[in-house]
Amino acid sequence: MHKSALRIPLEDIPPEGLRLEFEEGPEILADCFPLKRPLSARVFLKKQGINVKAKGRVETAVGLNCDRCLESFVLEIKEDFEVEFRPVASLPLQEETRLSREDLEVIFFEGDEIPVDELVREQVILAVPYKKLCHESCRGLCPKCGKNLNEGPCGCGVRQDSPFAVLKELLQKKTQTG
Repeated sequence: MHKSALRIPLEDIPPEGLRLEFEEGPEILADCFPLKRPLSARVFLKKQGINVKAKGRVETAVGLNCDRCLESFVLEIKEDFEVEFRPVASLPLQEETRLSREDLEVIFFEGDEIPVDELVREQVILAVPYKKLCHESCRGLCPKCGKNLNEGPCGCGVRQDSPFAVLKELLQKKTQTG
């Protein structure tokens, strides 16, 4: 887990709000993804009673490996966010609670500091897609010989078209014989 001192004491947030602009180095995501350029963030914090609204934008580039062809590529991230920080003490004392849509945009914090470092880290992690593709039309690897099919056909004789091509052939044979 990344250790950073970017935690803003609640008493440092004036009534009109607090604007922050900063850059973080590769250590902020060292346990997740290598950064290809520093993470830059703009965050505006504003108190609303015991809660703090945070709006902003994170920008960076992360190095990933494609899930289809295994080649490395760089993903540009430019994400706007709007979340609300709520004190853990404000949580209801129930064993189970159903999360509403707005609860998904809430970050609970302990103590008297807003963890801005965790916020920007989380926004980058959430911006990385579950399925990481170097490009949408990536053809992946040949299941027989392992050649990267983005570089051209492999010639090992494995069918490279749609997995539904066999069904299409069966349908054509049925209409020809029937």
